Amino acid sequence: MSFGFQHGDGRFDILWRLCEELEPLVAELEKQTGQQFEVLQVKEKFGGLRFYVNHSTDAISQRIRTARIESLQTCELCGKPGQLFQSPWSGVRCDECAEESK
Repeated sequence: MSFGFQHGDGRFDILWRLCEELEPLVAELEKQTGQQFEVLQVKEKFGGLRFYVNHSTDAISQRIRTARIESLQTCELCGKPGQLFQSPWSGVRCDECAEESK
């Protein structure tokens, strides 16, 4: 990954679970296709987590979509439940982190 991971620390648990869930699905995909699976980029966009890969299946895409939806309700700084905001960019903050950011 040329850009590495570009996200706040609050997204760590979501990414960890996602990777654990993807591991058996990726192994099966690689076995079926003979192609190596790669994570191309992990970042935040419009307040949500984005996880781009080179190959996918419906099951892999669904897991990634679920992680993105969860990220839209998880503070990107601390990982607590949060709310989406826009000012001037999009992000997700819990009440505590939002107050500290002012």
